[in-house]
Amino acid sequence: MTSSEATDREVRLKRIRRVSAFMKWVVTVVLAIILVLGVVLTIGIALPNDLLIAADETLDVADVERRLGDVPHIQRIGLAILTAIAFALLTAAGWKIRQVFNGFQKMEFFSPTTLSNVISFGVWLIAFAVFDLISDPIGSVMLTYDYPPGERAVDLTLDGGEIFFLILGALMLLFGWILREAALIADENRQFI
Repeated sequence: MTSSEATDREVRLKRIRRVSAFMKWVVTVVLAIILVLGVVLTIGIALPNDLLIAADETLDVADVERRLGDVPHIQRIGLAILTAIAFALLTAAGWKIRQVFNGFQKMEFFSPTTLSNVISFGVWLIAFAVFDLISDPIGSVMLTYDYPPGERAVDLTLDGGEIFFLILGALMLLFGWILREAALIADENRQFI
């Protein structure tokens, strides 16, 4: 390797470390926001008040709308649990991508921990997409359960969010598997030399 190639490589590695460190902290801030929003929304749905979420606010699940104060308490608890699960899945995915950036910052591109975090990030994104898809019909039933039979709603919606998270999750899962295979090949090549 010439000194020019070594210099170019060092510039690229510094850029990787710098961007990874920046993104690690961006994701950390986003995770803090997700946690705060998740707690506020979960508590606000379960126990509406003027401090967090007012009882006269409208709650939308899929295409079903209803004033939060009109929803019986037990149904609000169920909706709050659905909200908490969604935010927990997002938090888990966010934590895994933060760990990926942390590994990249340390230049641990092919370490088992980094590769496991890439795969886990994909799995959490897929889990969120599937949960987002099934939570709409469950949430719409919970929102209208106290209505008389025939007026209850089961609403299934499919929008770009579920599709995006499903595709991105599958891509990250595949990317993690490919990187794991590349690491095994590189390790085998080092053993032959």
